[in-house]
Order: sequence, then structure tokens, then C-alpha cells
Amino acid sequence: MKVEFVGEKIKLGMKLKIKKAILCTLGHIGQDSKNLAVAVSFMGMEDMKELNNRTRGINKVTDVLSFPNFSLKAGDLIDLKDEANYTAGYVFLGDMAICMTQAQLQAEEYNLPLISEVIKLVVHSTLHLMGYDHIQDTDYAVMNEKEKQIAEKIK
Repeated sequence: MKVEFVGEKIKLGMKLKIKKAILCTLGHIGQDSKNLAVAVSFMGMEDMKELNNRTRGINKVTDVLSFPNFSLKAGDLIDLKDEANYTAGYVFLGDMAICMTQAQLQAEEYNLPLISEVIKLVVHSTLHLMGYDHIQDTDYAVMNEKEKQIAEKIK
């Protein structure tokens, strides 16, 4: 698995934990991650607000945004044997954008370490990249249960 980090400087320890969270999430849902690639961008408040407005029409800061490269439905897996899915030796799963300032505010609100909040956001975003969503109550229940199960594995 290749994880490309972009934006604000993040310490190696946090990068390794983020990669582990992505791998754990993919493994939990049965997706082989050997040849997958993900881009993780760290953004400030203003950049995240602008990105959220531009992509979703919501003119406020959010904690994480996900931009999947595939149109998957919850439970779908990517066929890593299909050569058409590859670019430069990898299958690009998608992008996630994380607002570290918003993550810090939420960590403080929930009385959690920053890394715990970031990992929660990474798991959430990885599930979005794999087709999970929470628009409908039934979809929320499925995604929320997956997040809880994965959080237990990561602890």
C-alpha cells in the first residue's frame, strides 16, 4: 500500500498510524491493499472551507472530505487483477482531505488525544473511499457499526 501525504508537515509517527488505520479498515472489509494507493492531504481551516464549498456547496469548515476514484457501493471490492485499474503500478483508491485544526478542536471537545481523532477521521474517510456512506439512516447504521468494529481492532 502506498500512502502519499500532502500539505502540512506531519510527524512520521502520525503518518505510520494513519497508514495502519487505512490498512486495518481495508482489511476489515476484505479489500486487498497490496497494490492500492491513497493520497492524504492536510489542510488549514480556510482551505478546507473553500474545498467544502467548491465540492459540496457547503460554505463551512469540515473535518474530513473524501474523494473516491471508484464508484463503489458499500461492500464492493476493487478488482486488483484488472490491469485497467492500474496507473504507475498502483490502483489509486482516492483522496482524503483532513483539516488538522478542526480535528484538534474535536479532539478537545471529546477529550481525546489528537491522534485518536485523526485515526477516527481516516477510518471514516477510507470507508467513504470504499463506497460506504451515511446519507440514509440504514446506511449510517452500517457505516457506524463498521467504524466501531475497526476502532476496536486499532486499539
